[in-house]
Amino acid sequence: MLDVLAAFLVTRVTLIVVAAIAVSALPISSAIPLEWLRPGLNPIFESFSRWDSLHYLDIAWGGYRVSDPSSPAFFPLFPMVVRTVGEITRFADPPGLYAMAVVVANVALFVAAVELVQLARLDFDDATASRAGWYLMVFPTSFFLSAAYGESLFLALSLGSVLACRRGLWWQAGLLGGLAAITRPFGWLILVPLLIEAWQQRGERAWWRMGLAMVPIPAALLGYMAYLAYQFGDPLAFLNAQSDWNRSLMAPWDTIGKFLEGPFELHSGPHSLVDFTFMLLAAGLALASWKLLRRSYAAYFTALVVFPLLTGSLISFPRFVLTFFPMFLVMGMAGRWPTVDRAVMIVGMGVGALFMGLYARWYWVA
Repeated sequence: MLDVLAAFLVTRVTLIVVAAIAVSALPISSAIPLEWLRPGLNPIFESFSRWDSLHYLDIAWGGYRVSDPSSPAFFPLFPMVVRTVGEITRFADPPGLYAMAVVVANVALFVAAVELVQLARLDFDDATASRAGWYLMVFPTSFFLSAAYGESLFLALSLGSVLACRRGLWWQAGLLGGLAAITRPFGWLILVPLLIEAWQQRGERAWWRMGLAMVPIPAALLGYMAYLAYQFGDPLAFLNAQSDWNRSLMAPWDTIGKFLEGPFELHSGPHSLVDFTFMLLAAGLALASWKLLRRSYAAYFTALVVFPLLTGSLISFPRFVLTFFPMFLVMGMAGRWPTVDRAVMIVGMGVGALFMGLYARWYWVA
């Protein structure tokens, strides 16, 4: 717990300092429409609420509106939690929701880091578990886990679900998995590790009870689809909304081939080399996970890598990988070599500070 707290405080304070410097020293991106510049409670909280954050905050404030057909792509649990916290704390106006979204994200991040370390300790030594927690915090795009996005909440719920199933707490695993399923579009993939773990535990527990415990996961997704059918007349509105970001169903190799057609950009656009680099990193570590991790984790990691590749786009891959928790277990194992450990820490914090500064001033990162 102390290692997690130290990692959380060191990295989050660093991000706040970087955001403060960026707000005072860097110009705002000229590509941002003026209507996107909305006042928050203070510039620091506001600097963690950019790009997709506005969609989540609009939903938290006014719900899903037919006038915004792209909103179904942003799953409901995170804005619901933000709204609830805002009502409880009496910060339910738009500026207050900016702040509450950041608070919710950071609480979820801390919980997720604790769960990651606890999960790692079931299979590895304390040093590996501690490194996994640190590597989550210093990953170059980890500032998104402190921003007004649903990634940290999903990570906490998915880790909690897997941790519960490893401990034999299947009803808890199913309930947390159901909540994960309505937090991110690929949340239902939590079924992959749970089904494999259930198969491995079949001699210890009744299969039907474990299967029944997983019912909340598809039920939650179907419930959201039923709501979309009522509100938008389309149960698949969350998928069809992806066309706003030029996403469409495509074989993974076709997605990669489409990217390689170029022309390449450094960090933004459909041919971003940054996106491609993070995809290669995740794919390589997913392959290694079949040798180093439990099959349930490796299968889940592989599914999480493949799923975005089915959309015809690599955009936002550096952000998506934050929720691939088996990746940090593999990195934690690799960090037993001091050179690797130093490289991860130095590169992670250095690139992360750069990305945070860009994001705070509305430059696209992921």
